[in-house]
Amino acid sequence: MVHDKSANVQPVDLPEHCTVLVGGAGISGICLAAQMVKQGIKDFLVLEQSSDVGGTWLDNTYPGCGCDVPSMLYSFSFALNRGWTRKYAPQAEILQYFKNCIERFSLKQHIHFGVSIASAHWDDLLKRWLITTATGAQISCDYFVTAVGQLSRPSIPSIAGIETFDGPLFHSARWEPDFDPQGKTIGVVGNGASAVQIVPELSKKANSVKIFQRSPNWILHRHDHRYGSIWQFVNRYMPFAARFQRLMMYLFFEARILCYNRRSILNKGFTAWSRYRMKKKAPHALANDLIPSFPAGCKRVLLSNNYLECLHHENVELITEPIGQITEAGISTASREIPLDAIVMSTGFETNRFLFPIEVVGKHGACLSERWSRRPKTYLGMLTPGFPNFCMLYGPNTNLGHNSIIFMVECQVQYFLKCIKATKQLDADCFEVTDEATNDFDDQLQHYLQKKVWNGYAASWYKNKDGDITNNWCRSTLAYMWQTRRVKKNALRFSSRPCTTVADPTPIVC
Repeated sequence: MVHDKSANVQPVDLPEHCTVLVGGAGISGICLAAQMVKQGIKDFLVLEQSSDVGGTWLDNTYPGCGCDVPSMLYSFSFALNRGWTRKYAPQAEILQYFKNCIERFSLKQHIHFGVSIASAHWDDLLKRWLITTATGAQISCDYFVTAVGQLSRPSIPSIAGIETFDGPLFHSARWEPDFDPQGKTIGVVGNGASAVQIVPELSKKANSVKIFQRSPNWILHRHDHRYGSIWQFVNRYMPFAARFQRLMMYLFFEARILCYNRRSILNKGFTAWSRYRMKKKAPHALANDLIPSFPAGCKRVLLSNNYLECLHHENVELITEPIGQITEAGISTASREIPLDAIVMSTGFETNRFLFPIEVVGKHGACLSERWSRRPKTYLGMLTPGFPNFCMLYGPNTNLGHNSIIFMVECQVQYFLKCIKATKQLDADCFEVTDEATNDFDDQLQHYLQKKVWNGYAASWYKNKDGDITNNWCRSTLAYMWQTRRVKKNALRFSSRPCTTVADPTPIVC
């Protein structure tokens, strides 16, 4: 049901040691690798479990797949693509962009495909990480960076009878390439970001599409358009035009964070405007089922040009009655049996089990998953006390609900490279964030999160089962950039073999 895309990839031999080892060749891994090349760091490896680069854009190939951030903004600042065909490019074009970055920065030689990281153990005597792969191969490194993302492990709900269905049943992130919806009755379980893209496409070919909705979502119009030949010419040959367009998009999206303050006038206005827009688009008879009662922004705000419109079609049905069980022939609810030819599980991802299933063990045998049993506690969403020379990209509380995650990733990459530089300047072997800096950062983080609309109202993938907001950043991306602009005095401690601490380091400004 959830297929392993690395199953047919043959792992290659790994070297015994490298300076920097990166887990994952998605957006974050590519960004870090490119910046290391630009800064002259050549001794690094990227381990990728799949057969190619791209991360989520390699995994998600379902019909209508695309991004809800404009492509001009959803790209690296140091590798701007001026040739996008649309404002919101489709999945294939986004994936090709990241593949082009691999070629542009000559990164292929550093990437090993078909290699899954099983565990990482810190050796405090050697000041190195020992990485063990799923096949048992081992490699040591001075610095270990995870770039596995938050949206990489499909979530399959525990529904009675799910294994008994006598037909195609698969997750949207593991789309069956040979699946043909023509003339079929298809059930789509879920109505989140993937579903609002899939359903309109399926409705064009399927005999009938049944949407099983657990809770409503705020859905706004995605102002997408194709770039005409004149605009493409301007973007390609007038660099300032593309840069200016990117800046305007960034500032517009950045301002949206003001609408996510809990019980604020702006959030109330945003909610009222969103309700008005949805009422204009949605079928009148379904308005009460489709329009949420909670404030806009509590859950991810979805963008679509055609989802609400396709609900007017006779072959599309919205079902809000809870699923009782899945049978051989379809799905049953409390009041009816719904026969289906195929089922698509558009049920999101396991977002709160960070780094799972990688076992990360730091100093004194401390296990990261045990330390985070309640919720993650980090510094800048990147560093954790007791885990030297270890960094997470797109880690806890660095996701966004209002802007491009690539901006955040670039800030994190630059900060990590500054940590390496600071370590070398002090002639040390490793760096480690202090408990004091981590506690201060976490206290501020929780303070700001309490003010956000994600706190309370509705369940979402931004929160864990205890209601803690574990995924989202609490402020603007500019605020995050400011906090990661330099390595602050006393935030880190540096040490050398054999475990001697560098005394009273001077402030490091990189």
